Amino acid sequence: MLSKMKKIILSCIFLLSFIFGKGQFTSATLQASGLTCALCAKSIFTNLTALSFVGNVDTDLNTSTFLISFKPGNEVYPDQIKKKVEAAGFSVSNLVLTFTANGETASQQSHLKIGGTYFHIILAKAKVLSGDVKMQIIDKGYVGIKEYKKLLAGNKLACYQTPEIADCQIPELNNAIQSVHVIIK
Repeated sequence: MLSKMKKIILSCIFLLSFIFGKGQFTSATLQASGLTCALCAKSIFTNLTALSFVGNVDTDLNTSTFLISFKPGNEVYPDQIKKKVEAAGFSVSNLVLTFTANGETASQQSHLKIGGTYFHIILAKAKVLSGDVKMQIIDKGYVGIKEYKKLLAGNKLACYQTPEIADCQIPELNNAIQSVHVIIK
């Protein structure tokens, strides 16, 4: 009876760690394209600060870059960041997320779950991640057109060619909220 109870408890712990993932995002650096003036930047700033998980946004008009700090304990949704930039009338040309890793393993073609999002790691050497780790989202709409075409030509993964979660041949991804492709920086 005790052995069965231990198995149930361990299964619950595994399930909870699987559902909530590991690590937490602390910040992001976003570069937008199409900005021509301070009013353009203000529009993006206003949209980004409306996101419930965004704590602070600093803007660098010279490089069209936004440094985003996230509220601790909140789940971060990269797709919502992209949608807010697009709603302001611009596009994302680079999005690099920083998260605090707690010993997660990253390797070529592995998946890392943070919150409800799966990050499919592409072009990485196997290593254990700890401390602040930067990852660049390389899906269409998160990098410039030229860079995306270059990455697409150099990668024959079906799930990157058509970034649908069902195309990733990993069984646990069938119920994921979101999946994106990344490069560990």
